[in-house]
Amino acid sequence: MLKDKLRRADLLLLLLYLTTAAIILFRISVEGTGYLSPDSKAYLGLAQNLKDAYGLYVPDAQGAGRHYFSIWPVGYPVMIYVFSELTTLDVYWASKILNLLLLGSGFLLLRQINRPYSFVLASVYGAYTFLEVHSFTWSEAPFLLLLLLLAYFANQVWGEEHINRNLVFIFFICLALFLVRYVGAFSFSVPALLGLYFGYLRKYKQASWFLGATLLLAILAGAYLYANYALSGFATGFDRLEAKTEAARSFVPMLLKGLMNEFLVIREYRPQNQPDYLLYATALLQLLVLVYIGINLKKYYSFGCETRKNSFSVTCLSIGLLYFVAILALRILSHFDDLDYRLLSPLSFMAFIGILHSFVSLPDMNKEIVRMKFLIFAFFVLSLLLNVPKKFVVSQLQLLF
Repeated sequence: MLKDKLRRADLLLLLLYLTTAAIILFRISVEGTGYLSPDSKAYLGLAQNLKDAYGLYVPDAQGAGRHYFSIWPVGYPVMIYVFSELTTLDVYWASKILNLLLLGSGFLLLRQINRPYSFVLASVYGAYTFLEVHSFTWSEAPFLLLLLLLAYFANQVWGEEHINRNLVFIFFICLALFLVRYVGAFSFSVPALLGLYFGYLRKYKQASWFLGATLLLAILAGAYLYANYALSGFATGFDRLEAKTEAARSFVPMLLKGLMNEFLVIREYRPQNQPDYLLYATALLQLLVLVYIGINLKKYYSFGCETRKNSFSVTCLSIGLLYFVAILALRILSHFDDLDYRLLSPLSFMAFIGILHSFVSLPDMNKEIVRMKFLIFAFFVLSLLLNVPKKFVVSQLQLLF
């Protein structure tokens, strides 16, 4: 019976991935911008620059000369360049297929984490935020996968499994997070906290390894930023403290709106689109699902206690919180993009995975528990389907009839 359950889970996971990938490709093909933002174009520009043998010096905006690429880390553009070279795809399609491979890697990792209900965990990718992230050519796609890997290996270390091997993995994951997004430096706090944890347990040898790894990560990040400064005049491309940040009366509503949208699974709130009846209907449906699960789950489990006992869930939630504190602190100090789905997606992704992992790890003691797990899966699949470009589909149907 267990083998049948695992085979069913694998089949559902595969079908979910194929459906998600097909919908992302469909979104890309019908969207006029090709899901490219100014940041996307900068990533593709550096990738093309590498293909043209110009290295890390990209053309100036005026086209009169070249400057060193330092506004963003080079990790994601280099990944696009390498994949383009390996596949002979142009950099645009290399970036899109690369994102689908990163998505597939996330699915496989979730299968490793909880195979019987991997399809429920992976259905999170059907939320609006994560479909957007994987549709755009954005560094958040590898960033989310790296965060999931960090949680996976940090949880093993917490359980004192393969500590030496996992320290190496954590070191390179943290370095990769920084090379994909500068805010990835927040991840250095993970080996630091693990070092303090082992120190608290009086396991000073392991503590020294993790604290030493944190120091080495800080030195490497500092060397990278110093190289940026030496080659471009700025550690991260420009003076990020020059622009004044908003007053609290503007910042707090922007933050609250961003957080609310992260947890509106199917459709985000946009003031300019009101009244938005699809938003109201889907938000009501989400509320009804949560109420139904909350009421019925109380009959069998205290979900808060179960979550606290689930070490992987706690690890995910902790990493998500560490990221949120880091991005919030940076946004208070520096006026850059609003805190919307792009910047907050690592928080919501780790929160969803952590909470859902705790839920799907509950024993299937009766049919109602199983029914609730499949209800969550169905809700996220509905989100996936509703995020198909509806206007395009309707227009094509009108042409047919």
